[in-house]
Amino acid sequence: MDLPTILIVEDEQDYAEFVRSILEQTGSIAIVNDGKSAIEFYKEHHPDLVLLDINLPDIDGFEVCKTIKQLDSADNTSIIFVSGINSVEEKITGYEAGGDDYISKPFQLNEFTTKISTICRYQQTKKSLTKQEVHARNIAFESMKEASQYGQVLQFLKASFSCNNIFTLTNALFDTLSSFQLNCCIQIRLPSQDISMRPHNRSCSPMEDELFGLLKSRGRLFEFGSRLMVNDIHASILIKNMPNDDLGETGRLKDIVAVIIEGFEARLLDIERKSGIKSIVSALKSTTVLAKEQFNEHERKNVSIMDNLLLDMGGALHTLALTEEQENFFMSLVQKAMVELVDVCEHGKLLGNELEKVNQLTKTLLD
Repeated sequence: MDLPTILIVEDEQDYAEFVRSILEQTGSIAIVNDGKSAIEFYKEHHPDLVLLDINLPDIDGFEVCKTIKQLDSADNTSIIFVSGINSVEEKITGYEAGGDDYISKPFQLNEFTTKISTICRYQQTKKSLTKQEVHARNIAFESMKEASQYGQVLQFLKASFSCNNIFTLTNALFDTLSSFQLNCCIQIRLPSQDISMRPHNRSCSPMEDELFGLLKSRGRLFEFGSRLMVNDIHASILIKNMPNDDLGETGRLKDIVAVIIEGFEARLLDIERKSGIKSIVSALKSTTVLAKEQFNEHERKNVSIMDNLLLDMGGALHTLALTEEQENFFMSLVQKAMVELVDVCEHGKLLGNELEKVNQLTKTLLD
């Protein structure tokens, strides 16, 4: 622990040097000889203890004490009046001015040094506790800030499930990164196309496109200056304004952006998968409708052909001079073929119905 700083305010230099010799093992000693110098020294150095004479050549010690106590940092300083005036009135005035103690001259050496040492230890302990409090408060603030930031990440992941296309998903990502005051652009790489975007659906510059091409295979995170490239398999994010002057914040933002791009990648692939399924469902539906139409047309033509065949057979049998038994035999063969043909058509309808069920089931799974 550093030695406390003790300011001696005394217009008699010899007496001030005497007090310095007594306390030189207790702390770092400074001496001034008037009230204005005491106030200026306090503003610049914020000593832990001020030993203050009352009768000073410019302003009295009571006014010096009042002035110091009005400053914001005065809570960390003890002021002890050291004076040859030993009246009750003077002591009361000293306490009212904000003094912490009053020592009368001449003083007992042991009592004086013990009191000064005790006050210095108190100030040092208080200063240490204040630092610990500030440190704990900073840690709590950083923890709350980090929790808030990860809360925004969770909000993005939640919102991403409501995004049904690449552009709404990308805009949700831009909104989230903007909440961290990050200026960025993105490249999305799909089998069908590559998409490079800035916020508000603006195109990337040629230089940004070139950077994506050069750095997409340079690892998960690639830093250059105040810029950061964050890569995944199908997407890369270029951050243009990383706060490199704050290493803690920079590290936290790296972790956050890495989580965001991982969630973005997963949702991107899900959207692409659903888009592919929709295309399959659409094609299946078209195929089903076409198959049913063809089955119906096929059935209509077959029925028409068989009806015409029966009519033709009926007319032809009269010209062949067949017996009734022979006519009935030929007609039974034709009717049997018609029954079998109708059965084939019915099976075709059943197949069409099954295709429609598959179509509806796929659509239900997609929704």
